[in-house]
Amino acid sequence: MIKKRENIDETMMKKFIESCVEKEKYRTEKIKDMMTNPDYFEWLNEFTQDKKGFSDDTWLYFPNEIKDSDKENVEELHLFYDGIDKYASANYIYPVDCEYGNFYKIRLDEIGFEIGVLSGQGVVFFCKKVPVENEQEFIDFNDIMTGKKQEEVDRIDASLDFLSEMVLATYESGVPIEAIANKLDSVVKELAVKDEDKAKTLIKK
Repeated sequence: MIKKRENIDETMMKKFIESCVEKEKYRTEKIKDMMTNPDYFEWLNEFTQDKKGFSDDTWLYFPNEIKDSDKENVEELHLFYDGIDKYASANYIYPVDCEYGNFYKIRLDEIGFEIGVLSGQGVVFFCKKVPVENEQEFIDFNDIMTGKKQEEVDRIDASLDFLSEMVLATYESGVPIEAIANKLDSVVKELAVKDEDKAKTLIKK
């Protein structure tokens, strides 16, 4: 009887693992598809023709108010954000902080959106259509589709590699790892304060 129970548990665990693998496979393939063609971006533009923006929980309790195809795309907004976030991270582009979350500004030609995430009692992903007044503030979706490496990536990589070598050499010279970590943390915090002060100064101007 115990052996039979163990077999049932093993079967359930195997099905659970297979289900997780399939979900991750779908997620990976879906993000890849979203990031290599303009279909989802174009859907966003069409879907927001009569609305400035939306979040993936807007129709949570009113699913019959939108078409099934739109409902599916709304629910997959988080995958679009994840794809943008992956590209941005690889190219040292960081999101804009906002209350309870952050967002990326992304454009395709003259069409611009803020795609972001908010965290509170739960996690909500949102999309907001915005005018493209300064292209430099936006990630060009054409760059994402072609996998273009941004200009500063190689220089940043080289600088980080040099920093890593310096940290390793410092550690190997006998400096405790805790001391190195504390020093780096202190320097980063100091730089963050300077950046914040600089931003405030620019806002006042």
